[in-house]
Amino acid sequence: MPLGHVRDISPVFIVGAGRSGTTPLQLALNMHPSLGVYGETQAFLSHRRFGMPSDPSELQRLVKHWHAIVAEQTPHKTLLNEADLLACLSRTRSYAEVMHTILSAIAAREGKGRWGEKTPSHIFRLAEIRACFPRARVIHMIRDPRGVACSTIQAFTDGRITDWRLYVVAQYWRRAFRVHLKEVQAADSGYMLVRHEELVTSPEQTLREVCKFVGGAEYVPEMLNFHQTAAQYLRKQPDGSLPDRHVRTQRPMDAGRAHAWKAMLSPEQVSLIEAVVGEEMRSLGYETISRAPIYPSKRQAAYLAALWKMSEVRRVALREGKAQYWAMKRLMVTAETTSWGQHSGAKAA
Repeated sequence: MPLGHVRDISPVFIVGAGRSGTTPLQLALNMHPSLGVYGETQAFLSHRRFGMPSDPSELQRLVKHWHAIVAEQTPHKTLLNEADLLACLSRTRSYAEVMHTILSAIAAREGKGRWGEKTPSHIFRLAEIRACFPRARVIHMIRDPRGVACSTIQAFTDGRITDWRLYVVAQYWRRAFRVHLKEVQAADSGYMLVRHEELVTSPEQTLREVCKFVGGAEYVPEMLNFHQTAAQYLRKQPDGSLPDRHVRTQRPMDAGRAHAWKAMLSPEQVSLIEAVVGEEMRSLGYETISRAPIYPSKRQAAYLAALWKMSEVRRVALREGKAQYWAMKRLMVTAETTSWGQHSGAKAA
């Protein structure tokens, strides 16, 4: 599906490997009086589910999809019920226009003239983002992979640290790092790397630099008070409470998070991560314990590498399978709609 484009705006996209500090940065920027930066829309991961919004039935499906996002992650739960906004959406002709119309409406309701969003996995969708919004400002949050591993395992599993879990996080971190290398080589002025460690230990200075990069937004001290309104902009659990992984958003920046992994990982576990991404870590200035990792053994490393290769083959196959599934489903919906319209027309005649 052609995504279309909106050329005369410069939205902010916060991306990076999961659990790299994208949420605190999003919430801090959202405290700025001129910036509305919102949570995970997954917009460039879910777009294949929808056809052209110029088709009324497809637009209806897309708006329903966005309705859930807006209701779950902003205070404006009924925004997409408003007649004026729905009328504006009825005039959109591309996916990019729909996204811009909705997010700019949220920002406008809060008295802000510019929008942004935070979906970590959009780190792998920068081409699509720039096709839709050529003037976009991309902020890549990066964190010591040892910290990413601990945080990811705590947030999304039973908390048990295993070799395989560490290996998977390290490999995922490496994928995001490779995007960074491409961006540096391209020398794109619309890209900025921000370190989690600098954000939590020197939040004011880091936010000043981010504001300068974003452009048209001077740093304001209120940005450090993001924890006061954070709960309004995070997806809740069915009972209305925040998931455990977002509990720290209710507190100010904590410099102690910069090296919390040191109290959680054994030397062997640290060594395993460094065996996978030690070279990349050092290129970013992260100090490794040893230039010759003591673990895993060659046999264990080969086993983990084989498992990873198989999981990557499966991931790519699933991605392609989903693309074909949604394309086929859209065709079926279109055919059913056309058939129903023709049948109704024949009855009326």
